[in-house]
Amino acid sequence: MARPLCILLVSCIAVLITAACGAASASPSEPVLGTPVATTSAGAQQLTIHAFDAMHFEPNVITVHVGQPVELTLTNDGSSDHDFALSEGVAEPVKIVVKGGQSATSTFTLDQPGTYNFTCSQFGHAGAGMRGVLIAQ
Repeated sequence: MARPLCILLVSCIAVLITAACGAASASPSEPVLGTPVATTSAGAQQLTIHAFDAMHFEPNVITVHVGQPVELTLTNDGSSDHDFALSEGVAEPVKIVVKGGQSATSTFTLDQPGTYNFTCSQFGHAGAGMRGVLIAQ
């Protein structure tokens, strides 16, 4: 009788470990890579970033081309207000604010190669993990 109980216990532990590992890979803190998906007739790189109430962006690491305009659409997949705020690497700070369930678009250009941080500047959101990296090459 002790052997079947031991087998059951080991099986339950294995299931729990497998479930925990699967959940860890879906963590919003993991890098989600993105690149522009299209180019407009005017030559702008088009990309979309999704904002979630779980305090993360997808993608949260984006690579773009230096000197080529970026047409960025922020889609709010949550119900709270979110924004995309970028102040490094651009001539003028970029801020796209969207209410829950809405989208907005802005165009900007990164003139120098580098790695620049973007955040959601709503109170407490960046501190909770709502930030990302824009890589200009």
